[in-house]
Amino acid sequence: MTLYPFGDKCIHGNKICYECIPIDDRARRAYDATTLATLAHGWDERMALPFMAIRLSDGTSDGQLYPDKATAARYQLHERQCAYFSFRGEPNGFATPRHAAAWLAWVTAAYDAGFRMVDPDQRRGGHDLIVPITAEQFTMQLRELGNQ
Repeated sequence: MTLYPFGDKCIHGNKICYECIPIDDRARRAYDATTLATLAHGWDERMALPFMAIRLSDGTSDGQLYPDKATAARYQLHERQCAYFSFRGEPNGFATPRHAAAWLAWVTAAYDAGFRMVDPDQRRGGHDLIVPITAEQFTMQLRELGNQ
């Protein structure tokens, strides 16, 4: 998947760059879905049902909150068609549409590298990748995924 208008990498030489990533309709829809969920569901409900499935194809969501990732995956047509956002780490949803764009690109890169975000057969949802906090950690993890 090419994110940038002039090739596979941004001006910084990264395949996924928080500063350069284009904000598309998919990212805006994902941002809107999490924002709407924070408006429609109180803090206690978001902490009790923290997971939301966001379709990678267009950024839409079914609007449902789920108790865990395995349950969220079970209610989708196919596990890898969605990314599973958790309000535990970000209780108010995505901070910006750019944040949503970077997260969706990161999940897509992980799926393309053969990782799974959810294992419905395991009690706790299986092994999961953790989104790095710093730009340096983010870049290092992308290299390990084979995407840089």
